[in-house]
Formats: sequence, C-alpha cells, structure tokens
Amino acid sequence: MYCNTRSPSLQRLDADKGKWVTYQLRLRKITHAEIARRAGCTRSAVTNVLAGRASSIKVYVVLCAILGLSAISELLTNVKRSAI
Repeated sequence: MYCNTRSPSLQRLDADKGKWVTYQLRLRKITHAEIARRAGCTRSAVTNVLAGRASSIKVYVVLCAILGLSAISELLTNVKRSAI
C-alpha cells in the first residue's frame, strides 16, 4: 500500500525532527521495516517520511504510538520537548 502524500496541508518532519525520531527509534530497537509493517506501507516510504521528503498520516500515527505522543501535532511541532 502506498501511504505517502504530497498534500500541502500535511506538514512534513524537518531534518532535525527526523533525526531525533530516528534516534528515539534506535533507542527502542525499532526498524523502519517494523514501522512500515505497522503502518501498512513500504520501508522506503517510512525512510522518506523520516527524511522529510514525504508525509504520511499512517506513518505519523505509528510513530506517535511508539513515542508515546497523543497527537500528530505533538510529533510535528514539539518532538524535541518530549526527549527527556
């Protein structure tokens, strides 16, 4: 299933946030393949989302669940504040 969108209404992760999320995933030993499986998309789609090249509601929902965030807006705007 293709789950990326280029919709201007769905914000993308910026480079710093993508790096922070990737770091958090490594701490939890969660791979891009695992996120893709949970989101129902490809590993490359997850990689593109984390690199800020694409956005995906499905991937964002999975990332929020993994990171313990209650809303996608927390992921997109306040991701660094929840680091500790």
